Amino acid sequence: MNAIQTVGIGLALACLLNCVTVTGAQTYAIRSLKKGTFSGIREVKQEVVKSADAWEKLWKQHSTGSSDKIPAVDFSKEMVVVATLGTKRTGGYTIEIEGVEAKGKTLNISVKKTSPPPDAMTIQALTAPFHFVAVPKSDLKPEFLEAKPAEKK
Repeated sequence: MNAIQTVGIGLALACLLNCVTVTGAQTYAIRSLKKGTFSGIREVKQEVVKSADAWEKLWKQHSTGSSDKIPAVDFSKEMVVVATLGTKRTGGYTIEIEGVEAKGKTLNISVKKTSPPPDAMTIQALTAPFHFVAVPKSDLKPEFLEAKPAEKK
């Protein structure tokens, strides 16, 4: 390899590294633990759980006597992101953790909330939508952001 090729490769790598640091964002892999409509957690909650004890306590509040086993989480490598909608008077509501991204000193957590259309046929029962995901452990400050709804065409 001659000097010009070496310099060219070096410039290409420098440009690539610079492009990565300009955005400054790192997307985290999400592992869905449990998602659904009926939770024992009746209040709106958005939090990060970083210990097995806190996870067990939250799971007991969520499961309220059901036989669901607590999803396994390795807290030496992972943490749990929790999003609940609280009690709703009908069905048709959902909540989903769509993405987790490290940006600067913040961990941006994108949460999508949906409601039934006004004329929708829904189950007439109290519901409590929830979503729990595991993500790689982080000490960044969590910030929950509402995901923008997709534009209708």
